[in-house]
Amino acid sequence: MLCISFFFRTFAPLKTLPTYKNIWQIAMPLLFGFIAENIVVVTDTAFLSRVGELELGASAMAGMFYIILFVVGAGFGTGTQILISRRNGERNYGAIGPIMENSLYFIWAFSAMIVVFALAFAPKILGAVISSEPVAEAAVRFLDIRVFTLFFSLGCVIMSAFFVGIQLTKYIGIGSLMVAVTNFLFDYVLIFGKFGFPEMGLEGAALAAVLAEVVGLAYFFIIIIRKVDMSKYNLFQFKKPQLDITRNTLNLSSFTMLQNFTSLVGWFLFFVIIEKTGERNLAICNIVRSYYILTMVPLWAFGRVVSTLVSNAIGAGQRRYVFQIIRRVAIFCVGIMGVIFILTACFPKLIMHIYTNDITLIEIGVKSLYIVVFANVIGGATWIIFSAVSATGNTHIALLIDSITTIIYVFVIYVLAQKFAEQIALVWLSEFVYFGLLGIGSVLYLSTNHWKKKII
Repeated sequence: MLCISFFFRTFAPLKTLPTYKNIWQIAMPLLFGFIAENIVVVTDTAFLSRVGELELGASAMAGMFYIILFVVGAGFGTGTQILISRRNGERNYGAIGPIMENSLYFIWAFSAMIVVFALAFAPKILGAVISSEPVAEAAVRFLDIRVFTLFFSLGCVIMSAFFVGIQLTKYIGIGSLMVAVTNFLFDYVLIFGKFGFPEMGLEGAALAAVLAEVVGLAYFFIIIIRKVDMSKYNLFQFKKPQLDITRNTLNLSSFTMLQNFTSLVGWFLFFVIIEKTGERNLAICNIVRSYYILTMVPLWAFGRVVSTLVSNAIGAGQRRYVFQIIRRVAIFCVGIMGVIFILTACFPKLIMHIYTNDITLIEIGVKSLYIVVFANVIGGATWIIFSAVSATGNTHIALLIDSITTIIYVFVIYVLAQKFAEQIALVWLSEFVYFGLLGIGSVLYLSTNHWKKKII
């Protein structure tokens, strides 16, 4: 118990440069939380690969479409986190609750609009970009259920932004673990029809995700009510919406929402381009994508760490620590990504066996694993630097950097896919281009010192 309390303590607003121990104490719960969340993707991929290649491919295409919708909303959560971190650094604790509550109002209204949009237009969009009619029809069936997850998953994003902003991250990991376990159980029961439930296959995976996120959101509400000093932060007063707070959050978040959209459009176009080369290539890339996303967990976790530390430092008037914070977090992240690369290189076939028993898919997929995980070693540094750009409040600059990078990235994907359709692993070389350009743009901007003038 002593060890647990040591790691999960809450940190005060930043007064001195965070040590590597401080960084790890904030990052560890986030790491486990992101791992738990991505186990959902691994579970869906592993189960559906045993249902059929068509279902696996359909879940990949519909899943990417859903993720695009999700991360646009999640961009609002990023802005919420930056504002909460800044107010925490300023010790203006009473302003934090209204920020979170008005963010919840906005995100639920946004979710309703996105669900209506998806139900109305997703069949036409997916039908236009997917050349295989059976895959397109299956993708629509999956998305018609999965899209309702947005209400609960985006609610969890806002709750998570609160915990990260005040540097109380332990509950994020626990909540994410609950979602992962719940999803695994519902996947097994609903996909294969166990314990008297109907065998739902692809639709079962979609419904399992919805139910799991309901559990996650309920958990966060209960934890805040029972474990957080609600009077300190003015939480859950649920007054009428305050448009000035929403407007301030949206001014910061809108660029992040657009940036997330452009990034995921790049990923979606990746799979659209791959799908044109054949269903088998699509199935292989979906398996590799599942593991790739899992290995990106340290990038996202440490990205949120640097975001909250940089924003807290600026709020506390400690701008001189910003570059040292970035350097320390980047070193930590790159080190972890290096360990993941070594482990992947030692056990590539074992990793592929988690997802599929098809020997051909395993042999081809192994080559891709080496490439994507090594790309993440480079990404361990560049993503931290890029996250720091947004943390300074200059989210419009982050959007510009990412947009230019994504345009070039998609072009490179297209060229590689056309030239190496029979060697699909080589298409993943595009990830080096993405991370390289993202890092260069971020370093160039931060070196100008214009970021110091931003006030939020």
